[in-house]
Amino acid sequence: MDMVWVKKEILALLFCAGAISAQVDVTPFWRSVDSVSRSLGNSANDLYTDLTLLDTIKLAGETFPITWKSSDTLFLAHDGHINGRFVGENKQVTLTATIHDGLSAKTQDVPLKVSIHGYEPYSNYLFAYFPANDNENIYYALSNDGYSFTAMNNGKRVVAADTVSIKKGLRDPHVLRAPDGWFYMVNTDMKSAEGWASNRGMVLMRSRDLINWKHATVHFPDKYKGKNFANVTRVWAPETFWDDTYDNGDGTKGRPLVYFSLLTNDGTIPYDKVFYAYSNKDFTDLEGEPQHFFDRGKSTIDMDIVYNPVDKFYHAFYKNEGDGGICKVTASSLMPKSGAASGSQWSKPSKALQQTTEAVEGAGVFKLINQNSWVLMYDCYINGHYQFTSSPDLENFKFVQDTKTSGAFTPRHGTILPVTAQETAALMKAFPTPDFEPRVIDIPDSIGVCDGKKVVGPCSGTKIVPYVKVDDGGWNETLDLKVAKGATVQFGPHPWDGKIWSWEGPNGFKSTTRENSLKNVDGDFSGYYTVVYTNETGCKSRARIKLVVDDPDKPYVEPDTSTIDTSKTEIAGSIARDLNFAGKVVRTEYFSVNGQMLKARPREQGVYIRKEILVNGMSRISKISIR
Repeated sequence: MDMVWVKKEILALLFCAGAISAQVDVTPFWRSVDSVSRSLGNSANDLYTDLTLLDTIKLAGETFPITWKSSDTLFLAHDGHINGRFVGENKQVTLTATIHDGLSAKTQDVPLKVSIHGYEPYSNYLFAYFPANDNENIYYALSNDGYSFTAMNNGKRVVAADTVSIKKGLRDPHVLRAPDGWFYMVNTDMKSAEGWASNRGMVLMRSRDLINWKHATVHFPDKYKGKNFANVTRVWAPETFWDDTYDNGDGTKGRPLVYFSLLTNDGTIPYDKVFYAYSNKDFTDLEGEPQHFFDRGKSTIDMDIVYNPVDKFYHAFYKNEGDGGICKVTASSLMPKSGAASGSQWSKPSKALQQTTEAVEGAGVFKLINQNSWVLMYDCYINGHYQFTSSPDLENFKFVQDTKTSGAFTPRHGTILPVTAQETAALMKAFPTPDFEPRVIDIPDSIGVCDGKKVVGPCSGTKIVPYVKVDDGGWNETLDLKVAKGATVQFGPHPWDGKIWSWEGPNGFKSTTRENSLKNVDGDFSGYYTVVYTNETGCKSRARIKLVVDDPDKPYVEPDTSTIDTSKTEIAGSIARDLNFAGKVVRTEYFSVNGQMLKARPREQGVYIRKEILVNGMSRISKISIR
C-alpha cells in the first residue's frame, strides 16, 4: 500500500470521525487542516476543555487500535485530560497518535499540535461608558457575569470631561489592557449639543490602575494644519489594538494602533471611513498621518477589532451608518500584503449580526473569563438600553439579555474588560459601590514549574455554601443536620446564580435544580446528599450534606465506606486520580491482527492484540500469542 496515501487517509479519518479537535503539524505528506480545525469551534489552537480521543480507527474497511502520547504530561495527559495551565499565557503540547496493526509496535505516528489556554487571573468585569448626550463624562460599572452591571462611585462620574477634553465632552470610551502593563483609553472629544459635525479630535489617556489617568488631546486642525486632515468634521469612536509586531527601535516590540472614523468637509473624505495611526511611545500623540484602514463603500463607523486564536483571524465589527445594523469583516493580518491596496486584507462584509430590529451602534466584543465564549454587545441608542448576545465562534450569535438601564446605570457606547479581584477591590475603594458584592475567582493551586514559570491546575472550582432550612426556620450553613420525623427540609446552596447543579441522595433522590425540598421526612430520607456544582468555566466542586432523621422505626446506620472506589474523585472542582487504582483493569478487548474486534478472548492458535482499559480512563495495548 502506498505510504503517502496511508498517511493522508489516517489524517482525514482522525479528523472527520471527530477523534480530536486539533490542528495537524503540517509535513510534506499531509495537507493543512486549518479549515477543519476552525469549524470545530473549541479547537486545539486554544484549548479550554479536555480532548475526547478515539481508541480505534477504521482504515480501508479494517479497524485498528490507537494509542496516544503527550509530549508534556504536566499540561496534558496521554488520554487528552488537561492537567495544568500557565497563568495568562498558552502552552503548546504535541499529542502523538500511534495506529497499531498488530504485526509491529506501530504503523504510523501522527503528531498534533495543541495549545492549552492559559488560566486567566480575572474575577469581574468593568464597563466604561458615558451615560447620555447631556452627560458626556466617563462612568464605570461592575459585573460578576459580564451581563448584569452595577454603577460605581454611587452613580457619579469617574473622569470629568471638562478637565481633560477640548470640547468638554467625552464619548465612546474604549479601554485596552496592554501587555506592557498599561491601560490605554481613547475617547471622542465632542459635545453633541454643538452638533454631529462638531468633533475635531480625540482624547488619549493612560493608566496603571484604571483609577489615575494621564491625558493628552489630539486636535486634528492644529496637528495636520495645511493638510486635508485639518478639515475633519468627525473623528469618531477611536479605539486601540495592541500590535505586537510594531518595532520600537530599541529592541522591543509592541505599540497601540489607534483606529477611528474620519469625515472631512473638503470632499477628500466624502463619507465616514476608518483610518489608523500608531500612538507615540508615551501615548500623548499620534505618529505620522492617518492611513486608510477600511470602509464598505459607504459610511462606516464604530469599528471594534478582536483577535480569535482559534481561527487565527482578526474580526472587525462596525456599524453601517445610515443603513443600520452591525456587520463584520475578517482578516488574517492587520495590514494588507506588501504592495496591495489599503483595506484589501479584509473579507467581504457579513450579514447583519444584531439580534433585534431596533437601531443599534457602538458594537463591543469581549471574551468571558476562562470560557470559550464571546459576547457581542451594542447600544440600542434610540430606546436607551444595551443588548447582549453570545457566540462560541464569533460567527453565530444568540440573544442573551437586554441591559436593565435605570437610575445611575444608563450606559451608552462603551467598553467591557475583565479585571482581577485585586483591581476590583482597588476600584471599589476609589469609587464606592456599596450595592455590589464582587465574586472572587481563585487561581488554582500550583502543580509544578515549567521554564521557570508556575503551572497551576486546569480550573478553579466555586466554593459551595451549603445552606439548609428546616420547617419555617431560617437558612443555616451546615453539612451535618439532624431533624425530627415529619419535618420539611430545604436545601438551598450558594452561589444562588449558579450554572449547573446535580444532586444524588438516599431513596433514589436525584435533582438538577439548586433548591430542593424534602417533605414529611422519615428514616428513608437519612443519609448523604451529594451536590456537584459546575461553574461557568466547566470546573466542578462538590459538597456532601449529612441528613439524619430521628425515626425510631428506621434508625440511621452510617454506611460502610471501606470498599468505595475512589479512583475518580471530584475535589474542589478538579479530578483527582488516585494512583492506587491507576493500573486497575476494568475491561479487556481483543482484536485480530487486521484490527477486527473479537467477541471474546481468542482460543485458537495465533497472534492477537489485547487492549486493557484502565480505571483512570487510559488504555494499555499489547500483542499476545496463543500456541
